[in-house]
Formats: sequence, structure tokens, C-alpha cells
Amino acid sequence: MTTATSNAFTLEDLEALPDDGNRYELIGGAIVMTPAPEPVHQRVSGRLLRLIEDACPEGHEVFHAPIDFDLPGGQRVEPDLIVAPDASVGSKRLAGPALLVVEIVSPGSRINDTVTKRAAYAEAGVPAYWIVDPSDGHLLALRLADGGYEVYAEGAGPVSLSWPISVSLAVGDLAKR
Repeated sequence: MTTATSNAFTLEDLEALPDDGNRYELIGGAIVMTPAPEPVHQRVSGRLLRLIEDACPEGHEVFHAPIDFDLPGGQRVEPDLIVAPDASVGSKRLAGPALLVVEIVSPGSRINDTVTKRAAYAEAGVPAYWIVDPSDGHLLALRLADGGYEVYAEGAGPVSLSWPISVSLAVGDLAKR
């Protein structure tokens, strides 16, 4: 992951970047570049997408990257998976509240997913944030409480979740060929 050092970037600066196959996000005034994901990342993402789609509550829709999600304060991110209420779906991008955001950790995204985006999603009021790490088969499920995230489920084996959607998953199984 490469992060620009200036904190003065805007959405206009972000939109002026080239379409070069990389993912660019604007978080806290910094432009963050993430290379295209590896095959295991995409395998986990596709399988998790199907699980979440099957459990998605009425009036919500699940989207997968690349998809723009505008956060307050002129920030724009591209979560790996996001469950958004119908009212958050715009013609070009998602904006407003989300029920759940999922980030799948890649070698180049670990700090961004576990620290930077965690803080941005908490500040934006996203009630549930899951961090999925295929390298160790671990899921960390976080719930927003008092402006920050607290762990409500985690594990390397099968993890059963009943909130904000009901699914049971084992990250290691999602990553298997």
C-alpha cells in the first residue's frame, strides 16, 4: 500500500487519478493506493459475497469491490463487501449509512484495513465491521459502541454470527481451492 503524504487532497483530486488498475481511496485527506487483489482474496470475497447475499435483510443490498462508498468529511473508500440499505444506493456510488462493511486483508492492505479504515468506518457510524484474514483463516467481527469498535465474535474455525446478519463461516474453508 502506498499513501500520499499530503493531507490536503479532495474528492476532485481523487477523481482526476488515472484508471490504471489500482484502487484509490481518500481517507483523512490522504490518497491511499492499493494494488489489485490476489486470487485468494478474490476467492474469499466471492464466496463470502454469496453467503452474505443469502442472508441479506429485506430492504438492503450487498455490493462487492470495486464500489465507491462516500463517508462524511469528503472521504471515499472501496470496501471489499458492503451491505447497504436501499436508501444509500445512488446512481454512481453508495453514500449514507451502511449496515455492514467487510474488508479482506491482503499483504499490502493490513494496516489500512485494521487501523485506517477501522477508524474511518467507526467515525462514519458503520455499526458492523468484519475483518477477514485469509492468511491465517481468521475473522474479527466488530460492533460499534461509544464511537469505537468492540469485538463481538472472532475465530479461525467456524464462527456463527447472528448480527447484523445471520451466517456461519470458516475463513479457511472460504480460502480453499
